[in-house]
Amino acid sequence: MKYRNLGNSGLNLSEIGLGTWLMGRAGWVNVDDKASIAAIHKALELGVNWIDTAEVYGQGHSEQVVGKALKNHRREAIIISTKADPTNAGREQLPKALNSSLKRLKTDYVDLYYIHWPSTEYRYHSSRLDVPRQETMEALLTEQKKGKIRHIGVSNFDAAQMADMLQFGRIESLQPPYSLYWRHIEKEDMPFCLKHNIGIVAYSPMAQGLLTGKFSLQNRPVPEDNRAHNKLFLSPVYEVALDGLAVVRAIAGKYGKTTGQTAVRWVLQQRGITSAIVGARNVQHVMENVGAADWELSAEDMAALNAASNKVMAALPDDNPTPFIV
Repeated sequence: MKYRNLGNSGLNLSEIGLGTWLMGRAGWVNVDDKASIAAIHKALELGVNWIDTAEVYGQGHSEQVVGKALKNHRREAIIISTKADPTNAGREQLPKALNSSLKRLKTDYVDLYYIHWPSTEYRYHSSRLDVPRQETMEALLTEQKKGKIRHIGVSNFDAAQMADMLQFGRIESLQPPYSLYWRHIEKEDMPFCLKHNIGIVAYSPMAQGLLTGKFSLQNRPVPEDNRAHNKLFLSPVYEVALDGLAVVRAIAGKYGKTTGQTAVRWVLQQRGITSAIVGARNVQHVMENVGAADWELSAEDMAALNAASNKVMAALPDDNPTPFIV
């Protein structure tokens, strides 16, 4: 496993990070807490040194699972990141949300604390919120001074929203959706992060499993699965994405890798990417995920993957940069 520095933080993240959205269980099927804890332990054994979660994942359940899994491990050896719901971005709400997360995680600090979505554009809420960026940053800085937050990050923010935050304090990380099939950050957000030395940790690098090759025209996500509301899984984009998998599969075969490993490797070879957050529901998934680390795709194969990717991007609606239909 290789490690990369995140922004100006001094944190050295493993190329592969463990994502725990599905460990929250809500919106996912066939998820077992014991298997989740075993997956966390295996990830640490294989060199993954950071775990990402959020208060909204199962309304705190994911954080509880992470806390249970890490209770007998040296805290300083593990990087933990979690995220505040945008409804908790205000000066009164944020300290309470942070303290609740810390209690569930069984720790007195988090290494990275993200604002999960920009509050003024939070699409999962029945009405638009309006928490000024200055108020949010001041609340974050207050908790940072107390030692409860080591570093501050934002998730799903665009370049303009990050610029607003930087007026009032330093952010070290952007956490956006990014994959072969979802490249919206390349236009403005990635260049902005490079300019300001903000580390990018990409979530959904396998496009929520679409790039693993396990889905087909006859095998789509069931309605109660979060992925049923992802634009990549809806026609006609879904069919174009499935066609593109033939290219990914052929290139993966050259390296003795899976399509999922190849897709994550493509992400890790993009300029500005510090690490990829990859989810896992069991030990087997973790063992496959780490196979995306510590090897390189050739320039020729990167170009071929880009060509397949461009066809999917051309088929996507361009109304907004989030992959979810809500």
